[in-house]
Amino acid sequence: MTTKFPLKIDWLLLIILVALILFGELAIYSASIQKYGDKDVVSDYYIKQLIWIFIGAIVFVLVLYIPEILMDILVVPFYIITILLLVLVLFLPGISGVHRWINFGGFSLQPSELAKLSSILLIAKIIPRQHLLKRKIVLYSFLVILLPVLLILKEPDLGSSLIFFAFTLPMIYFAGVSFFTLLLIISPIISIIVGFSVFWWIVFDVILLIILLRKRFSYFFCGFIVVGNAFISLLTPYFWGFLKDYQQERILAFINPKHDFLGSGYQIIQSKIAIGSGGFFGKGFLNGTQKNLDFLPEQQTDFIFSVIGEELGFIGCFLLIIIFILLIWRGVFILKKLRNQTKRIAIIGILSFLIFQIVINIGMNIGIIPVVGIPLPFISYGGSSLIVNMAAVSLFFKYAKERSFI
Repeated sequence: MTTKFPLKIDWLLLIILVALILFGELAIYSASIQKYGDKDVVSDYYIKQLIWIFIGAIVFVLVLYIPEILMDILVVPFYIITILLLVLVLFLPGISGVHRWINFGGFSLQPSELAKLSSILLIAKIIPRQHLLKRKIVLYSFLVILLPVLLILKEPDLGSSLIFFAFTLPMIYFAGVSFFTLLLIISPIISIIVGFSVFWWIVFDVILLIILLRKRFSYFFCGFIVVGNAFISLLTPYFWGFLKDYQQERILAFINPKHDFLGSGYQIIQSKIAIGSGGFFGKGFLNGTQKNLDFLPEQQTDFIFSVIGEELGFIGCFLLIIIFILLIWRGVFILKKLRNQTKRIAIIGILSFLIFQIVINIGMNIGIIPVVGIPLPFISYGGSSLIVNMAAVSLFFKYAKERSFI
């Protein structure tokens, strides 16, 4: 008996993927070079990224051609392995008190990136079961992400932990959980946020009460939910104290970058200067002054969009965003053609995972979202992120080949 491998490829999606990877490599190459007069200081980030691209391509092909029955069997072991790696990283030497990477031979692996994809696949495997009650869909999904989120918070890495909620909520929504139920799930988080302002605290509780009454719930249930959320708002100072000092500083810098313009507000200020100075056409490839003079922190990772904005201007940023939109559009196109619910839920998770990172990273670079340390997919330097993203997009190709795809 011979195994039939898929030979047809979605060429448009492949072109989009290659365009993103090349765009990212060029941006990292620029971020790796700093010009001081006639002297160039060159880092090896772009060389390492080339190696990761090669490894990512191998992973891409493996995911594409691995038999689906074997892949289904490997979902649970993959999840368990990522959990073990998240535990292991906590016992390894940290960098400035942060335990996020497993270092080997000049390269590093970030288990939290692997955990995102493994959690998406496990949730997609569990919740599409027929006759599964809505409350069990919610329960099982949050049980899947509970352990990785707690371990990632321990590293600490608040930004990565938020991504788990960003893809879990859309997944359970498309699995049949109502929007109202999702609102009740996230209402405690909203209550914590609005707890910083008495005005918005009252506004949110009034809106929540009106929604509950319109749903014709009992007065006791409505009162319980509203009072519970009001109590959570009162605990906002406690949750604020739970944040690390640098996380508090990042939020304060977002609210007012001048709060500490040489410290926590420095990143946002320099990023906005870089993007703004790029104008419409940019200063030219490799000619970014903010980058060359080393004013941009983490310019090869979290703030690489600022490098693109400074050197390629509005045109470069717009082109990159268009390519991202095309990637998401193609994913949605494939999603609409799928009939298998497990694959549909997985695609929803991957799309949500990508969209959240794109929006947060770009928003962070232009100063409309606090700095949370989330990379720009396919563009930021980082092997773990690139490999996971390539494996995730490979699933688009793989699922598009199911027999029910028309």
